[in-house]
This record gives sequence, C-alpha cells and structure tokens, in this order.
Amino acid sequence: MVGDDEDTDKGELKYQESKMFNSEWFLCNAYDNTKARRITFEIYGLDTQDTFTKVWDYAAFDGLFRFNAELMNPNRKEGRFHYIIERLSVVTVFKDRELKLMPEPTEETPMLPIYETTRKIPTGRMDLKERQRLREQMDMLDIRRAENIAKRRQATKQKVLAHIMRLKEEDKKRKEEQEQKIEEEKKLRTKQKEEAERKEREEEARLEAMRKARRKAVEVKEERTEEQDEEEYRQLRARWRVKDAERAKNLADQAAKIAAEQKERRAAAEKHQQHLADVQARREVAWAARDERVRRKQNTKLKQILEVKHERERQAKLRLERNKEYLQLLHTERQPIFAAQLVRTEERKAAQQAEAQAFLNYKEKRAIPKKVNKKGAKSGKSRSSDKDEKGAKPKGKAKPKATKSDKGESETDGAGTDTKSASRSPRGPGKVDTEKALDAVEAKMRKEMEEAKKREMKQKKRDKKIQEKEQERLDKENARMAEVREAYRQNVTVKEETAAEKRLILAQKAKEAETAAERTKLDRARLDRVREQNIARKEMQRLAALCA
Repeated sequence: MVGDDEDTDKGELKYQESKMFNSEWFLCNAYDNTKARRITFEIYGLDTQDTFTKVWDYAAFDGLFRFNAELMNPNRKEGRFHYIIERLSVVTVFKDRELKLMPEPTEETPMLPIYETTRKIPTGRMDLKERQRLREQMDMLDIRRAENIAKRRQATKQKVLAHIMRLKEEDKKRKEEQEQKIEEEKKLRTKQKEEAERKEREEEARLEAMRKARRKAVEVKEERTEEQDEEEYRQLRARWRVKDAERAKNLADQAAKIAAEQKERRAAAEKHQQHLADVQARREVAWAARDERVRRKQNTKLKQILEVKHERERQAKLRLERNKEYLQLLHTERQPIFAAQLVRTEERKAAQQAEAQAFLNYKEKRAIPKKVNKKGAKSGKSRSSDKDEKGAKPKGKAKPKATKSDKGESETDGAGTDTKSASRSPRGPGKVDTEKALDAVEAKMRKEMEEAKKREMKQKKRDKKIQEKEQERLDKENARMAEVREAYRQNVTVKEETAAEKRLILAQKAKEAETAAERTKLDRARLDRVREQNIARKEMQRLAALCA
C-alpha cells in the first residue's frame, strides 16, 4: 500500500541525491525503517524550505521492480533509490503540491553529492544465471519473510498475553483497594452519624432546659408587671392620640403639597406636549419643503436626461438617414458597374458555350470511323437496305452554324493559346490545339471563380464587422443608460430610505414617550392606592387601640 502521510520515524538515511524541481534545487533523501518495514523518500527545497514525502512499504516497493531484471534484486538498494529519484516529480493536485512517481524519467536529471562521486549504480543487464540466482534469492526472501513474520507474531502474541495477565492482576488489585476504601468510608460515615446524633440530643436537652427557665421567668415577670403594663398602656394611648393628630395634620399638608405638585406637573406636561406638537409641525413643514425641493431637482434632472436622450435619438436618426443616403448613393454608383459586369458575364457564358461546341465538333472530326462488316447477314449492304426501307438516318451530324461572336471568340481564343504549336501540329496548320485551349479556359474560369469567392468573403467580413460595430455601439449605449438608470434609482432609494428611517425614529420616540407617560401614570396610581391602603390600615389600628 502506498502512503503519502509523513511519519515521525522515517528510519535510517540510506541514500542522497540532488535534483531540480520547477527551477528549484531539492535535496532528495531515501530512508529505510526496518522496524516499520517501509521506505520513505523525502525532498527538501533549498530555496523555499518546502518538504514533500513519499512512502512505500517493502511489498509495494518490491512490486515497483517486479519486471525490472536489473533491479529486482533487493540488495541493489542504491540502484533502486536512483531509479525512483529519476522518476519523482512535484505536481499540483487540487491547488496542492504533491510528490508523485512518474512512469518515465523526468527531464531533470538527479545529481550525486560532491562527497560521493564514486557510487556504483548498475546500468547493465544480467545474464540467465544471474537472473536464476536472483529468482532463487527472492524465493528464499519470501520464505525467510514468512518465517520472520511467524516469529514476530508468536512474540507479539506472548507479549499480548503477558500484557493481558498484567492488566487482570492490576484490575484485581485495584478492585481490592477500592473495596477496602469503601469499607473504611462506611465505618467513618457511621461514626460521624453517631457523633452527629449525640450532639443533636445534647443540643435538644440544652434547648429544653433554656425553654423551661424562660417560661418560668416569663410567668414571674407577667405576674409582677400587669399593673405597670396597664399604666404604660394608658400613657401609650395618650401619646398615640397626640401622634395621630400630628400625623393627620402632616398627611393633610402632604396631600395638599402633592396635589399642588401634580397640578404643576400636569401643566408642565401639557406645555411640553404643546412644544413637541409645535416642533413636529415645524418639522413636517421643513420635510415637506425639502421633499418639494428634491422633487423639483429630480424633475429637472429627469428633464435634462430626457432632453439628452431626445437629442441623441435625433442624432441617431440623422446618422441613420445619412447612412441610408450614402448607401443609396453607393447603390446608384454601383449599378452601371454591376450592369457592365452582367454583360461581361453573359459574354463569357456565350464564349464558353462556343468553345464547348467547337470542342465537340473537333472530337467528331477526330473520331475514328466505325468499322463496317462487309460479310455475313449483318453486312453493310443489308443494313443499308434496311435503313433505306425504314428511312435511314444521316451518317454524320450537321455542323451547327456559329454566330459571328462565337466565331470571333473562337478565333481569338485559338490565336491566343499558341500559334506556333498550331502550326507545328501534325494535323496541319489549320488545326487548333484543343488541350491547351481547354487549359487556358479552365485557368481563366478558375481565376474568375477565385476572385468571386474572395469578393464574397470580403463582403461577408465587411458585413460582419459592420454588424459587430453596430452591436458594440448598442451595447455601450444600453450599458450607459443602465448605469444612468441605476444611479438615479440608487439616489432615489437612498433618499427614500433616509426619510423612512427618520420617520421611523420619530415614531419610535413618540411611542416610547407615550409608553413612559403611561407607565408613570400607572405607577403614580399604584402608589396612591398603596398610600390609601396604608392610611386606612393605620386608622383601623388606631381605632382598635382606642377601643381597647
């Protein structure tokens, strides 16, 4: 299994080389951990101090060289390490840099350290005996590996059993200590409970003695002070009457004072409410004036925008009319050229037809005469007699009469191809070289077709460019208008939000003021009720005392 996580115990350093990754020199180290049975490759950046790690266990590492006859021997560790370092590469996987093993050596070649320039790295191939010996050694390695694994498993099993027995003994000892502590805790709690019960009994006895002494003292004191109490009660009732009179007077004064204060507070509250109403009215007037100014400014701005828009639309219409006039002018100027071109096209078609007819006539003249069978039933005489009876067809086709223009073009074309070749032709000085004439006509037609194709492509490019320019202008105009609308909308939205927020704040303040006034009113009513109840209770107590 291949592991990518860095382990704290990499093992002993076995091999070291230097290699360049992404224009940076890295120090490549190979570690062998015989206990964990794994090989660790670690590279360390000399400039950025970046560290990347790649880990294989022994089985996976041997599997890398299973088909390499040179490095399948596990004893060739330096060659194996050099083979791996040649194929290491730093790649990016999901924005993370990782160390990967490539199937082929990378462009960067690893270098040995300066202090190790004589290291032997196998580069040749082995013979059959060497391979057989390596196979036998690998088989023996598997056997030894299995034996070592069995030994280690047995030792591990013995260690686990010993560890389990030790854990059992520790658990038994811990349980015994726990039971002993529980017994000691029970004894201690029983002793504490008995001591608490004894103290509680002693405290109860002491309190009972104190209660008896107190009851006896109370009885003696009650018997001795009954007359004194009656005298004191009479004096107390007299003092109470005086105090009640003073209290009634004070209560009347306080009630008058409270009524005056309440009247003043109500007047102040009414005055404050009137002031708030005046301020609110002035605010409403100011807000209305500000909203009117904002509306006028917005209307002015909108009017300016509409004027600019109308002006631009007018200019666009003028531009479109000028373009149409220009296109009409171009159309008027191009019509004679197009008419002349159509005339030349018709002339070229007529010339082509004449050349084709001339070529057909030439082929008929050059055709080999048909061989006539003069013997047998199908001889020429019998066939001629049959033809005479049925109305024989003419032997040759009548040569069509060419027009003057066709004659002229054919003569000019024949003269233009090659007069010398015509004069040197074995057919005679009056014959025309048809192949050269056809080649000239084909070249001429190909040239005209290429020119027409080029003109068509240029016209398509011109139309496409005009369309792109128009679309770009429209996109810019739409984007600019969208920006203007968005700016206007944002300005209006910000102002509306500010005004709404101000109105909400004022409404909240008014609501809070009303809530506070209501709360104050309720508190004052509650205090008045409590005060009246207290006065009534005191009055009842005073009357009860007087009656007593």
